[in-house]
Amino acid sequence: MSTPLSLRRANKWRAALNPLRGFAIQRAVGLLEEGERGAYAGLMWAYRFLEKRQATLRGLKRLRGAALGKLDWDIKLVDTGGDAAAAAEAQAHAQALRSAYDRIENIRQAVRFLALAEFRGFAHLEKRYEGDNPALPVVRLDPVDQWHWCRDTYLGPWQYNARAAATTRGEAVELSHFIVREVEDPINEIALLAFAAEGLGKKDWAGFVEVFGIPPLFGELPPDMGDDKKAALFQEMMEAVIGDMRGTIPSGAKIHTVGEGARGVNPFRDFLEYFKEEIVLAGTSGKLTMLSSPTGIGSGPTDAHQDAFDDLAQAEAGEISEIFQEQFDKPLLAQLFTGRRVLAYFELAAEDKADIGQVLDHALKASQAGMRIDLAQLSEKTGYKLTATPVAPVQGAVIGVAGPGTLNTERRTVNRAQSGSRATGLATLDAARRQVFAPLLAQLDEIRTAKDPAAYADALEDFRAEVTRLTPRLVGDPSLGSALEAILGEAAAEGAVATLSRK
Repeated sequence: MSTPLSLRRANKWRAALNPLRGFAIQRAVGLLEEGERGAYAGLMWAYRFLEKRQATLRGLKRLRGAALGKLDWDIKLVDTGGDAAAAAEAQAHAQALRSAYDRIENIRQAVRFLALAEFRGFAHLEKRYEGDNPALPVVRLDPVDQWHWCRDTYLGPWQYNARAAATTRGEAVELSHFIVREVEDPINEIALLAFAAEGLGKKDWAGFVEVFGIPPLFGELPPDMGDDKKAALFQEMMEAVIGDMRGTIPSGAKIHTVGEGARGVNPFRDFLEYFKEEIVLAGTSGKLTMLSSPTGIGSGPTDAHQDAFDDLAQAEAGEISEIFQEQFDKPLLAQLFTGRRVLAYFELAAEDKADIGQVLDHALKASQAGMRIDLAQLSEKTGYKLTATPVAPVQGAVIGVAGPGTLNTERRTVNRAQSGSRATGLATLDAARRQVFAPLLAQLDEIRTAKDPAAYADALEDFRAEVTRLTPRLVGDPSLGSALEAILGEAAAEGAVATLSRK
């Protein structure tokens, strides 16, 4: 096989060219017109510099890339509708694809490069085979610099331009050895025009600051300054003082400054902000607030921004996944499983990581509702190795009517018919109260009888500290945990009854 295109570069002359030197609107329009004709070298070289020098564009590129970088790839199966033979074949397809993708040593770099098509308009990955032999597996997907591509009009076939010259004619290539992504409306087209306009605005702003940055100063001659020679000397002294020097002036002379309002309105910041907004709108699909400043205090705006970039990454990941499915998966599976339907595919998506706390909370609520989650499934979701532990039941719900200052120790049990098992549970509960939870019960009384917010807060803090102290024992003895749950439930019920009684 001939030398890979990603290694055939002869553009040293372009490496010495800074396309942004003296950049103006006319040059930007000219480069965009060249791109429409298929001569991409100059335009793509300018894009490379633009992404490094334009702050807003660089920030967008980093944020979108970071959101996309959080995604992981996987091989998914097509639904076979319960057909056992098809399901087995789907597993074979999935194994072949997974093995092929596992061999690619730079898959993340390849995905990031395809994502740059969103900014530059296209991206080409060259399939590098083991031993540079197309009959062997792909081991790399090497990016090919965009300024080495051209085509005859934007609809023509892709051609390789080794010298990165300003031309629409190059070397024909076999696209089966490439993975190509094209974007019709890239972000950099808007950023390039904005950069040219920003240059004019910054130049004029610099001139404005040079002229009006220091307020104008005027000297007033003393009333007795009639001699021309004295006036000339005074003028020299005054200019020295105005010129940021130190000196003295005759008695009666005055220095006058012009107020801020006399300099007029500074329009340049708003002018430059407009072009920044243009780039942000293009790069975030209309979400103008994504790069707003108030994101340092509180998580609200920051989280909203991150969620928006995550949404953009998910949408882009779907498009990149389809490109891999069409240009990598299908040719490979057609070669390995001739004439068979494709039953597995590559997918780039967010890894499904469950919130462990939320999973355990759901399990607890299901248990309280009389249902149980399968222990194996719960272990899989949380990542913990869970085992069942026998817990002494605390049966028989109790209802109490609270007195004014203490928890009512006389309880009325519900459904006395089941007295056997219930008595065991109540005995466990009473023993736990006497031996372990006495301080806790006292703190509950303090909470209920608190007369002002400060006393209530102090009592609540003491209660939390006591619960923390008891935690090791509760973990070691689940029956105590059940007893505590019953106590807190009774306390809540008593508080509700007391509140209703007061009403």
